[in-house]
Amino acid sequence: MTNMIMIPDKNKIARIILNFLIVFLFFSGTMSGQKNNNAGVSIIPKIMTERQDSNSGWRKRDVFTSEPDTNFTWEKYATFLNKISDTSKYIVLPLNEFRQILNSKKIVIGLRHDIDNDLDIAYEFSELEYKLGFRSTYFVLHSAPYYLLNSDNMAVHSEKIIPILKTMQNTRHFEIGWHNDLVTLQIIYNINPVTFLHNELNWLRSNGINVVGTASHGSNYCKVYHYLNYYFFEECTLPIVPNFDNNISVPVGKKNIPIIKGKLSDFGLQYEAYFLNNNKKYSDATVTNGIRWNIGMLDLNELQPGDRAIILLHPIHWHKGSELTDFESFSLTGQKYCSVDTIKSIISVEMPYATNKGSLLAVYTLSPGAYAKVNGKMQTSRSTLNNYNNPLVYTVYAENRSIKKEWTIKVHNAKNPACDFLSFSIPGFTKSVNINTAGKSILIQVNESADLSHLHVQFDISPGASTWIGHTEQFSNTGIINFSGKVQYQVLAEDGINSCIWTVTVQKVQ
Repeated sequence: MTNMIMIPDKNKIARIILNFLIVFLFFSGTMSGQKNNNAGVSIIPKIMTERQDSNSGWRKRDVFTSEPDTNFTWEKYATFLNKISDTSKYIVLPLNEFRQILNSKKIVIGLRHDIDNDLDIAYEFSELEYKLGFRSTYFVLHSAPYYLLNSDNMAVHSEKIIPILKTMQNTRHFEIGWHNDLVTLQIIYNINPVTFLHNELNWLRSNGINVVGTASHGSNYCKVYHYLNYYFFEECTLPIVPNFDNNISVPVGKKNIPIIKGKLSDFGLQYEAYFLNNNKKYSDATVTNGIRWNIGMLDLNELQPGDRAIILLHPIHWHKGSELTDFESFSLTGQKYCSVDTIKSIISVEMPYATNKGSLLAVYTLSPGAYAKVNGKMQTSRSTLNNYNNPLVYTVYAENRSIKKEWTIKVHNAKNPACDFLSFSIPGFTKSVNINTAGKSILIQVNESADLSHLHVQFDISPGASTWIGHTEQFSNTGIINFSGKVQYQVLAEDGINSCIWTVTVQKVQ
């Protein structure tokens, strides 16, 4: 191949020493909880390369306009693959080919996938890569449910996986590797790992699955009993990784169980993935401050010609991006009610009477992975204030980022529920007025010259309300009322729901 240099055999010893150092530093940073840089990259000392790895900080984003990361969608991964499809800058290969190639003028990337517990998702994930013209390595986990004929018996495999693996290998040209959980098999399930591995590799190879590489599985038991599964191989027993110091035997209860070991060559295996020659590594198994590393955190500008990077992705963390662009819920703080027209994409909200609609806070949920903008400004539930005096358009972008929908939010205030007299007087005669809002009564005193049976009235009532005596609507400064006795007014609120009966008493005073 042009510009590709095969690693000479005479460097084998030097490579092994360098690989030990790489693994030691990588695991001390990722498995023992030591601090890595924020992009999930293990920091390799300068002795390993002419250029020390640079720290990969979080990319600064404009929170008002930028899209939230979709993190673990196939579409996001496809976007990344398209970025590294430039063959003038990148060489992207499965691990078995990656380990055999050096190129000082290009960035060499090894794509690795640990299938873990779901072969179907891994198969679909490989289809995405295949359609985009990429190849990678998929490591099959022998302790996963899909591998076993019966989940209660770790020693019996299922024949159903062979057609899937053959399609991935023969049709899509991916490498199939062995995901090693062998120490767990011995320590926890009391199965001889040497016999088991011989039998399983013979079975896979007899069915045409060409396994030449292995990758250690980070079983939960590893954390409990402080071992690494690659300690099964004599070539990988050293160096001891901090916090995983049981490389010769494993204490379980009162027993100290010696680890049964074998050599890679005993099983026709050519490499262990954690002992490859690379100076940079990225993994979505890395969790920093509760945040799982994702492909969006990788700044490709950090990679320079001559770099050898391994990218480890677990298909179980990834999914096809949703195409939904819906509001699953919506409310404005203090609202009376809200209705949603999913056909016309209109949300109508009623606020209490006299609410200031110029600055309201929305609380909502969107379709999984979706986000919303208003006039190009990113929206955040329970955080972003908006002016709803006029209909407001939210643009909702689906998780797959190729579909969007516009939603119109219409906000109106409820009609006035008050049914009160605010003022009451008899023009030209009023001496005093006592309006008892709680008791819904009015006592007005007039001078003694007033004719109680023939009086004009002047009043104010709650905005939007109307007032009636019997079936006759009353208006201020209009009509003549007989106040020789008590007069009852019915005040009907603007909302058409609330009403009150007011009793008006007019008295003469000297």
